[in-house]
Amino acid sequence: MNDVIVNNEFFQQLLRHQGQLHAYVLSLVGNTSDARDVLQDINQCLLEKQNSFTQGTNFLAWSRKVAFYKIQSYWRDQSRSRVLFDDDLLNSMSETINSMPDIYNEQIEAMRSCLTQLPEDKRTLMQQRYGQFLPLKSIADYWGKSEKAISVMLLRIRLRLQDCIQKTIAARTRF
Repeated sequence: MNDVIVNNEFFQQLLRHQGQLHAYVLSLVGNTSDARDVLQDINQCLLEKQNSFTQGTNFLAWSRKVAFYKIQSYWRDQSRSRVLFDDDLLNSMSETINSMPDIYNEQIEAMRSCLTQLPEDKRTLMQQRYGQFLPLKSIADYWGKSEKAISVMLLRIRLRLQDCIQKTIAARTRF
């Protein structure tokens, strides 16, 4: 890999927009594993092209444009093995995604708010599973419960969070 000196402000922008960029890539690639690989290539390309970004302009729009070309390349490589998207369809899909209101940040904000409303033990359980990526067995041992019981608890918490997130976003859009 080339030695790239990374501007701290640029790197902070890149980190801040990773979730949105990943969502964009995933929506155009459609496969989680491939999207991660493509995003890694995009991140490397963005770091190499950082000098062409003008500070103060829309980083997300710029990075999506760079991503779009990488995604086009991905689909060209894929099309060698089977028939897939053509460039017109990919352009159309990208334009549609770019014209949609950016709900990613809204969802993240709502989720953070909803997480704070959970009782401490429920937040701890969520942190163990989704923050620390602990296996169900380890969590079950920690709480002195069966894996099945932990699975049910996690499902109920996720449903509660989903409901809270939807209500929070709906309440914000009414005003």
